[in-house]
Amino acid sequence: MASNYRIERARGTKESPQQIALLRDKWPLAFPFDQQDVRPLATGAAREIAAVMDWALPYTLGVLKSWKMAPVYCRAVLSYDQRIALDGVPAEAVDTKAKELAAKRLAELSAHKAAKHKTKTAASDVVKPKHASTPPAETPEQLRARVRASLLRRSA
Repeated sequence: MASNYRIERARGTKESPQQIALLRDKWPLAFPFDQQDVRPLATGAAREIAAVMDWALPYTLGVLKSWKMAPVYCRAVLSYDQRIALDGVPAEAVDTKAKELAAKRLAELSAHKAAKHKTKTAASDVVKPKHASTPPAETPEQLRARVRASLLRRSA
C-alpha cells in the first residue's frame, strides 16, 4: 500500500498546473510568466510555500516538481549563480550539485526529444508498398466466363 507521503506528492504533481497559477498570483517574482525572468528558488522555498498556503510538504513538493523539472528552470539553474527567495530577494548561491542535476535533466530531456524525433522520422520513412493498379471492374458475364474457362482447364 502506498504511503501517505507518496499519495500527497502524486496529488500535488497532478494538481500542479492549477496550483502554479496560484503561486504565480501570490509570488510573481518567484514564478514569472516570461521564461527570461525565471530564477532558481531558494532552498527553503518549499517549506515556506507549504506554511503560507497551508499545504502539506509532500503536496508542495509535488506541485513544485513540474516547475523545477521544466527545461526553463534547469537552464536558469545553469545560468545564474544566485538563488532568489519567494519575494525576489537574492538568497544563497547555486551550488555545483544543483548545476550538475540541472545539466543531467536537460540531457535527459534532449535525449528523449531526439528519440521521439527519430521514432517519428523512422515511421514516416517506412516504404509503403505500391498497390498494383486495380483492374477495371468486370461485369457479371465476364466473371462467369473466366470461371468457366478455369473449370474447363481443370477438367482437361
